[in-house]
Amino acid sequence: MSTGNAAEGGRKARELRGALLSDITEGKYREGDLLPAQRDLAARHNVSRDTVQRVLGVLAKEGWIETRQGMGSVVLRTETARPSARANAVARRVALGPLIASAFTARDITLDVFTLTSEVLYTHMCAQEELIRAGEISPATITLRMLVPSDDVRLPYPHAPSAPDDDRPRKYLQGIRKYHIDNLQRRLEELGRDIGDLDVMVEIRRVVLVPYSKLYVLNGVEVVTGPYEPCERRITLDDETTMDVIDVMGFDSNLTHCVMNDDPNSLGSRIASSWKSWFDSTWRHPPS
Repeated sequence: MSTGNAAEGGRKARELRGALLSDITEGKYREGDLLPAQRDLAARHNVSRDTVQRVLGVLAKEGWIETRQGMGSVVLRTETARPSARANAVARRVALGPLIASAFTARDITLDVFTLTSEVLYTHMCAQEELIRAGEISPATITLRMLVPSDDVRLPYPHAPSAPDDDRPRKYLQGIRKYHIDNLQRRLEELGRDIGDLDVMVEIRRVVLVPYSKLYVLNGVEVVTGPYEPCERRITLDDETTMDVIDVMGFDSNLTHCVMNDDPNSLGSRIASSWKSWFDSTWRHPPS
């Protein structure tokens, strides 16, 4: 099947990469597991075999998988949640997908998000959209408030050390951000129109801030946050050229999770309350 022009192919590749990374990082596959065959991935995600091969090549270069002759693509590492070493710890490493899924069991869902591109959020929200359309979950309201960097902000990543004045890596990031934000907003608004008893509100503000960590406030009581860690990797631009850059990886972030409880002075409540207060204040008074 054809995937259209290079830009369309680039968008489909980004979606496939996000879907596979979500499956890997959220525990669907464990270290040593085989990914589905390329023909199955192509059919499942409605992309060409060429796109599947390109995405698998990117994941291999990033160290997530390894392609072995006669076997297929083997998962090398994951970021599945690990239990804390302390039984009574209030902050622990987590995977985002199960927390988003848990938040969507509520009747009234609120998500306050500060993110670089919304790529990870988009992947998980698509999964919840499918469940709502299938009638497996039935929220009454969904409210998404999202802060993202303005295109006027010159972000430190990604950049090419060998060509510091080359602006293509940053334009590449802007394209990723625009694609995921536009499609996330469109899909949620369409969901609200299609499901008669569901009210959806989506508001996105572009601010002159650089997010060095991602932040999710779920239903006003849970906070998930984690730093963007710089790493070396090769990116494929929409014109099919490749470039070695220093970038930050959203799917590879180490996340911590805190929950407000009945004790406002507990560590978990204080941390979660502080981040929620920061988001609310920044939303009311966005820097310009």
